[in-house]
Amino acid sequence: MHVSARTSLLATAIVSLLSPSCGAAPAADESTIVAIDRTPTSPDAPMGPRPLALGPTGTTVNAMLGPGPSDPGERDDSGRFVHRYALSLVAGARLRFHVPSYEGFDPMLRLEGPDGFELMNDDAFPHTLDALLEYVPEVSGDYVLTVTTAPIGQTGQYALAITPNEGTGEPIAMGQRITSQLGQSSDPAFPGRSFHRFEAQGGAVIRVRVTSREFDTIATVIGPSGQMWVNDDANDLGADGSERALDSTVELSAPVSGTYQVVVSSYAPQGRGSFAIATSMRPPVTYVAGETVPRGAFAGPDGQGRILGLYGGITAYQSNAQLYGCADDATLLGEAMRASHLQRVDEQIVLTDAQVTRAQFLEGVRTLARRAQPNDVVLVFFSGHGNVQPVAQGDTSELDGLDETIVLFDGAVTDNDLAAELSNIHAANVILALDTCHSGGFGDDWVRAPGRMGLFSSDGDVLSDTAEPRRAGGYLSWYLRRGVLGEADYKPHDGVLHAGEFTDYLLEGMVRDHRLMNPDGSVEPAQRFVLQRGGVVWTDVMWVYPRGEDLALPQVPPNTLESPAP
Repeated sequence: MHVSARTSLLATAIVSLLSPSCGAAPAADESTIVAIDRTPTSPDAPMGPRPLALGPTGTTVNAMLGPGPSDPGERDDSGRFVHRYALSLVAGARLRFHVPSYEGFDPMLRLEGPDGFELMNDDAFPHTLDALLEYVPEVSGDYVLTVTTAPIGQTGQYALAITPNEGTGEPIAMGQRITSQLGQSSDPAFPGRSFHRFEAQGGAVIRVRVTSREFDTIATVIGPSGQMWVNDDANDLGADGSERALDSTVELSAPVSGTYQVVVSSYAPQGRGSFAIATSMRPPVTYVAGETVPRGAFAGPDGQGRILGLYGGITAYQSNAQLYGCADDATLLGEAMRASHLQRVDEQIVLTDAQVTRAQFLEGVRTLARRAQPNDVVLVFFSGHGNVQPVAQGDTSELDGLDETIVLFDGAVTDNDLAAELSNIHAANVILALDTCHSGGFGDDWVRAPGRMGLFSSDGDVLSDTAEPRRAGGYLSWYLRRGVLGEADYKPHDGVLHAGEFTDYLLEGMVRDHRLMNPDGSVEPAQRFVLQRGGVVWTDVMWVYPRGEDLALPQVPPNTLESPAP
């Protein structure tokens, strides 16, 4: 990285040993002066980063952000005033970058480094405008730290402190439950907050639960890579039903091995009292090159199960109109699950075209029922024709007097019949995904108990279109297989797929494809995604993606995701 060496015009920044707190103006110690080059190559050219050396105890800088008597002030593309500092950082040395807020000044920090690395922070914690980055560089090299503000065009004096930080607070052993008082383990820079720390292995799934009967808790976890995970209200009552919905739970997949900090604060600024922290860790799921079986369980809410699947699809019907790509939907979903190291061949049943008879499909469901265990996740999928038929005489369960069906190679299976067979599967989560006309009508019959989820390509009284623009039999099928390949793991991309993360991804994709499913000028009812999660809550873990021996999330092997061209 090039650092400007021009010296035609110098300004200065006062460096001091600084212990700022929120609301206090920076204090200056004029014992050290750092020369800063502020000469642009042209009136509109950006100014070069200001070289800043870090000593054994770090460094602190007082400066004025904004224009000066002979300085127009550097701005970024958004119009914010910026100061940029060039730093040489050493791999493995944890640092804290902190700019406190005072007199309405709302700072923001951005750290950029080798290979496109970027880390940003606006507000360190809820109820503070301080900016804070804590980071352990993975590689040594040249970095640029930018000090700016959240409001565009804001100016003011700031105090930047860069200090070594091995992790603040009292240590917690994984699996331990500790009690403390709010503020008891406070970091001097953040009064009223309690800091604790724990060690975690990269790829491990960590759960941190903060509970209190005396104040409304907020839990923040800071990782060695600078990530922050925050939760205010968990909105549940805990495993035994004795806790409060106002308690806080943070669940994360540790991106790297190292020290993680837990920061406890109160939703009410003046909150105080005792609290407890309970932690648990699910070891990383790994696979060795050449092996087909990941090491460690990865499905179900407790991570002790498998993923079992039945995938059926019919393109070539014998007595119904031929479709496009629906048999491929089943084949490619099975391939996607295997390519993601989520299933072995013997953990899935794939049926296509003439194989998808009533007898074979329902026997597939029964096979899953015999094999499923309480911590497993079971996925039953079908892509093909769907229809409706009159209910049996005396059946008053359907308001419109119609049963929805999936049309198999030799006949139809009604929503009632399929729901009855699926009800024999006793697993942590059972997912029914139907990419057929009228599929939404299956939800009312199926999603009637905890642990059941329905994913349907259309309402019960609406047709579903084939997805030639996506080279798939159906739009739901296309997003479903891309989702299991890892695209649905995006809030964040950490190797842990939550139920809500999965369904949000499908919903956003189907909304994005609205015009493909419902062309302008169409007089047909609009096709849309129908989702029913029932008792499966957003934060339920569906599965964990296995990592390589180096604990990094692997690149998914090349996989054919499209049907042959129509």
